[in-house]
Amino acid sequence: MQTIEIVQEFSRPVAEVYEELADHNRLGKVFGVPVVRVRDGNSSVNGVGSVRRIGVAPLAIEETVVGAVAGKSIDYKITRGGWPLKNHHGRLVFKPLTGGRSQLTWHIEFNGALPGSAFLVKQILNLAISRGLKKIA
Repeated sequence: MQTIEIVQEFSRPVAEVYEELADHNRLGKVFGVPVVRVRDGNSSVNGVGSVRRIGVAPLAIEETVVGAVAGKSIDYKITRGGWPLKNHHGRLVFKPLTGGRSQLTWHIEFNGALPGSAFLVKQILNLAISRGLKKIA
């Protein structure tokens, strides 16, 4: 099992940061590749049950939001594509800080289907997400 944990502070309140990162159609800024919502959530557009496509065919993956508490956390998992990853789960936790600032902790766990593949993907994801979060911070 590989894990990634990225902590990023923002000079904006939790509500603003949560809104930006919960919106599938705005996540392309973080990942640096196209991201589009392909299915609305059960009770809110980007909430539980919503699905986003990241990347372009034939390499695109789909992630489904499996848990969300507004202003607090978002849980998701890969539900289509993603090879050579398996058992991929991500969790974003938002925390208010003093002075209208906020902190995000982005935790990801996954296994690789091939020896060494998970380690390589870990390096790529860690770098891409860290850079993307710094851009929007």
